[in-house]
Amino acid sequence: MPMINVQIPVVALNDDGKVVFVCEEEGGENFEKEPVNKENRKLKLNSIPFSLTCLLHKKYILADPTAEEESVMETIVTVVLDSSGQLVSFYKPGGSVLAYTSAVQDCIALTRQRSKELQIILDEAISGMEID
Repeated sequence: MPMINVQIPVVALNDDGKVVFVCEEEGGENFEKEPVNKENRKLKLNSIPFSLTCLLHKKYILADPTAEEESVMETIVTVVLDSSGQLVSFYKPGGSVLAYTSAVQDCIALTRQRSKELQIILDEAISGMEID
């Protein structure tokens, strides 16, 4: 798995209940509530998520639509799989058309195919990088 350098910052809740960043220089003293986490920490992923959005129209599936294509269709589904091919998330916002089981299975199969392609591209890109 590639090394990820994303840091999760120190945050606290303000009086309105919103998450806000705590400046390390100030030590978080400007908030009455305790920080949610005491120090920056690295983001750890067990596997890389890959997603694919599909449009369903009658008996057709359009994978990876443009914003314009999305705006004219009623049924949109987004499938997220991890790098081992396990389903992580399935999202179908409102709309009047049902997503039939066969269409959902086809969308998952398309996502599996696309995630394999993206994994190869990602591996090639990472192999050419110098990683700390």
